[in-house]
Amino acid sequence: MHICEIFRSLQGEGKDIGCPTVFLRTRGCNLRCSWCDTSYAWEMEGEEVSPEYIYGKIGEYSTDRLCITGGEPLLQKDLYQLLDGIQGYRVSVETNGSLDISKLAERNLMISMDYKTPSSGMEDRMLNANLGKLRSCDQLKFVIAHGADYFFATKILGSNEVLAEVIFQPVWGVDISTLADKVLDDELDVRVLPQLHKYIWGDLKGF
Repeated sequence: MHICEIFRSLQGEGKDIGCPTVFLRTRGCNLRCSWCDTSYAWEMEGEEVSPEYIYGKIGEYSTDRLCITGGEPLLQKDLYQLLDGIQGYRVSVETNGSLDISKLAERNLMISMDYKTPSSGMEDRMLNANLGKLRSCDQLKFVIAHGADYFFATKILGSNEVLAEVIFQPVWGVDISTLADKVLDDELDVRVLPQLHKYIWGDLKGF
């Protein structure tokens, strides 16, 4: 597997926000979102490491939560071998919504899937069939930059049955209160959450 970094921090997004978590960031991504804050992990480069090496590294940390992120983890050829060998962790896998999640949905983990909005420039790359594969234990995230993104997200939700918990997250630097007010006015059943790690550590890598 091509690994960018392994570190321990607080989960900054989604249902586990604020929880101490070990992050395994893979290298390589098939999308180029305009507001991406981990572009340093776009290219699949550098030496590959084995799942056994990764087990050893994540075992150096005391938390039982593990988040596999990227880049795009589903591009890693040994991902499922890695997942099947992990024991004693509550695992989440973050994926960008453009690749089939069927094999993830067969495993005891949380899928954290993005659905890219127009501000990303990647909304036409989404695999819509993934929405029907998300389970109640999973989460679906829309990153919202402006009104057009909000309208797009509500349209997707209105035309698809989604079992996963839905999260609306403003692009970093956008006033979260505007999004919160809109969600309340429209009586949407979604969570509005910030990027907690950005409030604490800004754009520092590895936090």
